[in-house]
Amino acid sequence: MRRIVALVVILALGVGVYLYRDRLLIAWHDYRGTSPAVEEPSPELADRAERKLNALRDGSSTYAALSAVELESLLAFRYNGVLPGFLDTPVVEMRGDQLRLRARVPVDRLPDIQGLGPAAAFLPDTTEVTVSGRLLPLQPGRVAFAIDDISAQRFPLPRRLVPGALERLGRRDEPGLPADAMALPLPPGANSAYIRRDSLVLLAN
Repeated sequence: MRRIVALVVILALGVGVYLYRDRLLIAWHDYRGTSPAVEEPSPELADRAERKLNALRDGSSTYAALSAVELESLLAFRYNGVLPGFLDTPVVEMRGDQLRLRARVPVDRLPDIQGLGPAAAFLPDTTEVTVSGRLLPLQPGRVAFAIDDISAQRFPLPRRLVPGALERLGRRDEPGLPADAMALPLPPGANSAYIRRDSLVLLAN
């Protein structure tokens, strides 16, 4: 009987270590005072992220945590049609409960560029745009990405330009969606999502 209990405990610990391996690795590096090796987007990381999403979809897992570089890998190697084609080299960052997306954008794609005033003259033909925001719950299976701020080449855009910027990204109105937010579908099997530290956490139905 003791052997069975011990085996169950070992299996439970093994499953826990596997599910939370990314967080345990970060904690280990924090304990040692070292920094983990910086990962770059790759097909291998896209495969790893897809395995997590598949486990969520087929019901073998109720939880999936995707790192920023895993999301970048999915966008680059699996779902490159999700974002508008004029967004070049998107970079994903997550801090606290905030999600940040950086990308290079043709300046003529920016809404009401003259609204920037004198700063508009300093923008190159292709400029770096940074959008920061948070996830808000909508109906099950969907979330809203609410914009906190948006900047072009580090020049903050006025808040009144946010709705126009979202329209250029394909925003469509729907019940409960704020004017400064964009609705996004969650992957199959995911019911809700939130940002925690450096991960996008997806929860199953």
